[in-house]
Amino acid sequence: MASPHPMVLSVCEHRPHRLPEPLQARRHAAVGRSSPASASFDSKRGGIALTALALSRFQSQPRKKSARTASENEKDTRKVQKQWETEERQAEFWDHLFEGPEDAFRLAGEDPDILRQKRVMIMISDTGGGHRASAMALADALQELYSVHITIRDVWTESCPWPFSTVVKQYMWMAKHTWSWRMLWYSSKFPVSRWIMQKFANVLCKRVFMKAIQDDNPDLVISVHPGTQHIVIKALKKLARRQGSRSRTPFVTVVTDLGSAHPMWFHPEADRVFVPSDAVKSIALKCHVRESVIEEYGLPLRRAFWNAEPRTRQEVRQVLDIPEMKTVLVVGGGDGVGRLFQVAEAVGHQLKTLDGGAQLVVICGKNEKVRKQLQAVSWPPTVHAHILGFVKNMDEWMAAADVIVTKAGPGTIAEACTRNLPVMLSSYLPGQEQGNVGFVIEGGFGDFSTDPLVLARTVVGWLQDEKALQQMSNQAAAQGRPRATLKIAQAIGQKWLTTRTSTMLSMLEKLLKAGSGSSRLDSGPDASERLPEHVGQQLSEALRELKQAQQDCLHSEASLRDAKERVRKALAEAGQFRRSPQDLLSRSGV
Repeated sequence: MASPHPMVLSVCEHRPHRLPEPLQARRHAAVGRSSPASASFDSKRGGIALTALALSRFQSQPRKKSARTASENEKDTRKVQKQWETEERQAEFWDHLFEGPEDAFRLAGEDPDILRQKRVMIMISDTGGGHRASAMALADALQELYSVHITIRDVWTESCPWPFSTVVKQYMWMAKHTWSWRMLWYSSKFPVSRWIMQKFANVLCKRVFMKAIQDDNPDLVISVHPGTQHIVIKALKKLARRQGSRSRTPFVTVVTDLGSAHPMWFHPEADRVFVPSDAVKSIALKCHVRESVIEEYGLPLRRAFWNAEPRTRQEVRQVLDIPEMKTVLVVGGGDGVGRLFQVAEAVGHQLKTLDGGAQLVVICGKNEKVRKQLQAVSWPPTVHAHILGFVKNMDEWMAAADVIVTKAGPGTIAEACTRNLPVMLSSYLPGQEQGNVGFVIEGGFGDFSTDPLVLARTVVGWLQDEKALQQMSNQAAAQGRPRATLKIAQAIGQKWLTTRTSTMLSMLEKLLKAGSGSSRLDSGPDASERLPEHVGQQLSEALRELKQAQQDCLHSEASLRDAKERVRKALAEAGQFRRSPQDLLSRSGV
């Protein structure tokens, strides 16, 4: 970001010291050469001739005169060297103060870059819709809490050479032929085969990732895909070495697998790793991730799932214009995979056994072929079927349903939990989603079957048993973490995207002092370098408001502490009539 005034100093990374152009010219003239580049070339080309000339002059002149000339030359050289060193010190002094009007402000010992909007780069691969959905959810949360510029990049597909540019098509094919995915997933878990894969990817794609990072110039890189861990950290380290920096750009991993995770998700040098469950945390520890950088908040969810649904199920059904009856929601993910047709057909025909009728809602995503096939099915007269394609109001359809049938995608399971939905799983990708099945069954809010008929009968059995259905709904609610996305964003922002109030106050005070000319260096800043009067007034007002806001926050924190202490005392007094405050709360149903 360009500085609005020459008095604003540098916020960009420290550049190598260089002399201003006039001083460079004087230095080259003083030592009797034109420029460093031309001097190197000329010395190589004319070294022999100069040596011969020096020897001939040494032989032709008297020895005494030669010694006197050498002494004079040595004195002149020392004089030039002294003048050169003086100019170097002067240039270095001014370079540290004013490195150019395009730069911003530098504060020693602090994060200086507080005038430029922070940039965040989120790395993904579009292998399934879940990774992009998680990336967009994080972007929404970060922009909700902080003023940041965010880019979401699938570098593999955008810029990498074959075969990496076709990973999305390969994933879609393997998702339909699960034997191939099983072979790839389990083979890549072995350290040797994983090392070979990563080495091959580094050779072909590391420079591509480096260029993408250079183009975006992020202050923080977030990865929400296992394929953007090791190669990205290698690229960041290589860029840091090129720039002569001791530290690379911060790197954060947000794991989007729920019940299990591939080892490629975890790199020991990640600055922070966010995991959704205890099972994934244990895998991270086995992969040598430091426990101090692991944080567990849950899975990042789309904005619509950040809060509980305030409306009742009946009210949501009225908004969606569907009948008031038992409702089963069947989804196949954004790509509509997972034997969607067979599962939906079996559930629809089994629902006819329910008294009073039922309705089936099938969301096919982008699978247009399956949508047309289901629309052509002759459904039982007591079953109302709603066959939809890709929808943007999945939260409302979940809120209207009694049960959801889905493949074991982590995002869909986590979103269903925020809507208290019992989950019936129909399929899973080997390895990657297998742990999600255990998460649902062990959590007590669902079941799993690959047989469409068994699956359909199980769902109908739930709908016929209100007590069991309510119990699974409560268990699903216990597993729901609707605030996970905002908590992850807040943890990231507090570490890398915010500026301490003390830093900003110091910057404003120093800027006002320098811009007003009250602090003089030698002759001080001239009129062109001083802040305009209206800009100085704006900065002064901003400084006053910031100080007042800081005082208000401190006062609010003190008031909050006092209020909490009064609550503790009140609970302690109330506990005298019961065995303990906890007993009082438990008896009141809190």
